[in-house]
Amino acid sequence: MLTSLKQEKFMLLALIAAIAAYPLEHWMLHSGQMVALLAGAALIGFIVVASMRVAHHAEQLAEKVGDPYGTMILTLAAVLVEVVILAIMMSNEPSPTLVRDTIYSAVIF
Repeated sequence: MLTSLKQEKFMLLALIAAIAAYPLEHWMLHSGQMVALLAGAALIGFIVVASMRVAHHAEQLAEKVGDPYGTMILTLAAVLVEVVILAIMMSNEPSPTLVRDTIYSAVIF
């Protein structure tokens, strides 16, 4: 159990960063452009690392189940990560149809 948690240290770090960033969002945005840019860059880095861990787990699962289910798992994992990122980025948009259409296009593409 402890070794599997050590392998997931980046995923846990991303989770901690997300939990810390949520209540500090307004403070970061109002603290100046440099603070907002650094916080944004750090969160993008955490998203990239977490996405790579998801892809790693999807690849391991795909090897276990074989074709064609493995290909479906890899494709769905990639699309799911993209849809989650799009949903987070567009959650503050005033137009709900824009969010729906963007996620729909990501799934269809």
